[in-house]
Amino acid sequence: MPPTSPFPAEPLLPKRRIPWRHLALVGWMPSAVKRWVYRTFYGYRIGRGVRFAPGSVVIGDDVDLADHVELGFLAVVQGRRIRMGRYSSVGAQSFVSCNVIELGEDARIREQVFVGGPQLPESRFTLGSRTIVLQLTYINPTMPVSIGDDSGIGGHCLIFTHGAWLSVLEGYPVTYEPVSIGRSVWLPWRIFVMPGAVIGDGSVIGANSLVAGEIPPRSLAMGSPAKVIRQAPAFPRELSDEQRTALVDDMLAAFERFVVDEGARVTRDVAGIVYEFARRRGRLVRRRRDDPLPGNLASGDTLLSEASLSEPDREQLRSHGVRWVDLARKTRSEHGSPLTEELILFLGRYGIRPARE
Repeated sequence: MPPTSPFPAEPLLPKRRIPWRHLALVGWMPSAVKRWVYRTFYGYRIGRGVRFAPGSVVIGDDVDLADHVELGFLAVVQGRRIRMGRYSSVGAQSFVSCNVIELGEDARIREQVFVGGPQLPESRFTLGSRTIVLQLTYINPTMPVSIGDDSGIGGHCLIFTHGAWLSVLEGYPVTYEPVSIGRSVWLPWRIFVMPGAVIGDGSVIGANSLVAGEIPPRSLAMGSPAKVIRQAPAFPRELSDEQRTALVDDMLAAFERFVVDEGARVTRDVAGIVYEFARRRGRLVRRRRDDPLPGNLASGDTLLSEASLSEPDREQLRSHGVRWVDLARKTRSEHGSPLTEELILFLGRYGIRPARE
């Protein structure tokens, strides 16, 4: 008879859970050393300015981290194929595990987010550009989960692609279906998304709702299960040019109050508004909807334009070292000054997240 063991047999396939060995081997390394090790010994493609906080690791067979990707303290990203776009980030103590992981440009996963669960060959997690997933959200991509550009997933949300516990042979339901969340979708806090749910572009789901089935584009839905209570053209409402200009007035006034409260000094000159904090200084020049491109812009200035910037306009700004935010086309210069970046962060409070050039 074959020898017996007092311990139960291990499963046939190894299970990917917390990668203790990799954490012990690589996680403690400083960011610069970790970049070198990943490039040299693991064959990862890692762009410029990628930063790894202590304890953060990436584990994959095919890994591509674009410029300025950032992983927070004890963040773990593991899969077979991993793509993270420029300026994307995974926050402290977040865990992202899936066969295929794709994060777009400026996509952000905040702190203590869990993405994982049972894996299948088709398991895929796709997060569009300028999306955000807030704290303590749980996403299960056993079947594909796709979240489009410019969408926001609030904290404590639950997104599931499978539902199974009781025996299917006894008549209980077992469900495996993908979840699709479109572009410019907002899920506030504590939304439960069921397997097979489809949420159309531009829709908003009320807090504490349960989403099953399909929500049409540009709809406001709430409840358990969520039902549509308003749709286009009533939702979202149309704004006139004058209303948009008034809103920009209000946002800039709020921005000034904010930076002054944080200790910045604000003055005005003939061209625009000058903001100073510690040794950092920047000038903001505003271009209203019917104004020509200002001629008094200097290198390091930030132009906030309510009118669309043409390609010749953008080329002129680049040649003069001017950073810009185009509110009409929802775009911005690829790189920004400290003032540009602070303004972009503040505009995000109003749902404005321009795409990088």
